[in-house]
Amino acid sequence: MKQYVGISRDHSGSMSHLKERARIDYNEIINALENASKQHDADTIVSVVSHQGSIRREVINSSVNSLKPLTNYPTPGASTPLFDSVRDLITMLSAVPDAESSGVTFLVMAVTDGQDNASNISGRELGQIIRKLQNTDRWTFVFRVPRGERRSLEALGIPPGNIQEWDQTEYGFREATDQTLDAVTQYYGNVSRGIRSTSTFYADLGHVSRQQVQRTMTDVSRDVSIWSVDRRTDILSFIERKSGEPYRKGSAFYQLSKTEKAVQDYKVIAVRNKNNGAVYTGTNARNLLNLPTSGTIKLAPGDHGEWDIFIQSTSTNRVLLPGTSVLYWKS
Repeated sequence: MKQYVGISRDHSGSMSHLKERARIDYNEIINALENASKQHDADTIVSVVSHQGSIRREVINSSVNSLKPLTNYPTPGASTPLFDSVRDLITMLSAVPDAESSGVTFLVMAVTDGQDNASNISGRELGQIIRKLQNTDRWTFVFRVPRGERRSLEALGIPPGNIQEWDQTEYGFREATDQTLDAVTQYYGNVSRGIRSTSTFYADLGHVSRQQVQRTMTDVSRDVSIWSVDRRTDILSFIERKSGEPYRKGSAFYQLSKTEKAVQDYKVIAVRNKNNGAVYTGTNARNLLNLPTSGTIKLAPGDHGEWDIFIQSTSTNRVLLPGTSVLYWKS
């Protein structure tokens, strides 16, 4: 398994207040690539460019095992030539000797806190190149951008499931990192099974239609109750107070509202439509979220469109937070 990865880093001045988080983000992603490569016996070759007014090649086709962590993250740039940085990565990766081999896959990842404002290549030109490469079914392009920038990237041909909008705060960046680490792990697992590209890199229900859920999952709306949490409490006390019955492990589902580091494969996941209140469950919930169907996973909240996500609790002391909801499924 041969995997090429291209990374575009934003070193513009607007990133200065997040430069330490950006440094950590890059180091953790490199570490995730290395771990996934070992787990799936993949030969991963990485190229990195920074854009800081101009384009700078930081790493050129190096083994992921030889990369050194960043110790600082300077932000001297005055503009954001995002499109040029992605074009430069494409140029480098397309030139590798085995670029046309059917067993070789490419992953291009870009992160920015702004929008392109200084590239020589136009969005239309870059979009044509990206679409052509995606059509080979061996190239995956992934962007992390500020909220509101999704449409401009969709216009380039980037699948909605490969775009992550994030808040330009320490917390927002940390959440974006967590979701990306999970996605890298899932991506490598898919490639090892012969899936050479993806249009759903991030666990995201935001672009899953109501028809898809209705067609592939079971409607359990009549069998469940959903209660709002008004104060911090443990799940046992909350369920017994609301139901008037003894609490049974597994009958309550907490709403995903923060990163969950260990969601075991035996736990049921349910989704609720925010518009009509319908609740669905089934094994396909993990497929729709682009999650592994076996093994313990880490799941982070994101922009899930018209869907709320609920995870089965198997404990008695799970802490419930005010402002969230609990799904109760007695049977």
